[in-house]
Amino acid sequence: MKNPRGYGIIEPAIYEELNWNMDFIVSCLEIIRTKLPELFSEFPKSVKYELISLENPFGEPYPVIGLYSDNPKDLKEIPEFLDLDERTEIWLNNIGIETIKNEAKKIKTISWETLKEKKSE
Repeated sequence: MKNPRGYGIIEPAIYEELNWNMDFIVSCLEIIRTKLPELFSEFPKSVKYELISLENPFGEPYPVIGLYSDNPKDLKEIPEFLDLDERTEIWLNNIGIETIKNEAKKIKTISWETLKEKKSE
């Protein structure tokens, strides 16, 4: 069993809105992922965001954004009380899911099948 390297998981509430279209969800998450360093600008610069497949004990895995750092000490600087999902949701509500959807239609990303097979190092 591999140890997850991530500290935090961000799962924006977009799955139902996108009718569980996994490839489109991956594209939208990629757009969101690129904006997160700006949203969480107080985090150490070593914190990275990547798309990962989250195992679900109650069903199928699904795509999320994982936070990690090559320097685990930096991850400890992220306050435990900080609700990553809530902050992301507020930001998403401000810019609108339609904005994310429109941007996601213009990019090419990894497919959901490929992401599921990719394992974090």
